[in-house]
Amino acid sequence: MPNHHNTKTYQELEMLLGHDAADKVVAAYRGQELYIPEPAKMSDNHKLVRLLGMDVAKRLCHYWQGGILTLPMQQAKKIAKRNASIVRKHKAGIDKSLLATEYGLHVRTVRKIVEKYNNEQAKQAYARMQYQLFDH
Repeated sequence: MPNHHNTKTYQELEMLLGHDAADKVVAAYRGQELYIPEPAKMSDNHKLVRLLGMDVAKRLCHYWQGGILTLPMQQAKKIAKRNASIVRKHKAGIDKSLLATEYGLHVRTVRKIVEKYNNEQAKQAYARMQYQLFDH
C-alpha cells in the first residue's frame, strides 16, 4: 500500500530525478502537495510529462506512485541565489540603492549582503594565509 503523505527533501528529488528536473518540480510546485499517479496513467498531456518529459515523469511515478509529495519551499536556496546575484552586480559597479530597488529590498539589507560576502572572503583569505605559514 503506497504512503500517501511523503514530504521529500530537495536532495531526495535530486537523487531520483537529477538536478535540473528537481529544480523544475520544486519551482513549479514549491510548498504544495502534489499527487503522483501510477506510471500507467501518464499521458503526453499530463502536467508532469509537460514539465519533465515522459521518461523522467515515469521515473517519478514509478518511485512514488499513488503518493502525495509535499514539496520543499527551497527558500534558503532561493535567497542564496538572489544574494549571489546582488554581490555579482555590486562587484560589477551597480550601486546598492539601485540593487535595493531592483530586488525589492531595503538598502540596509543589500549592504548587509555585500558586507557578509566580503567578510567571508576575508576569512577565507586569512585561513589560506594561516595554512601557508605551517606548510613550510
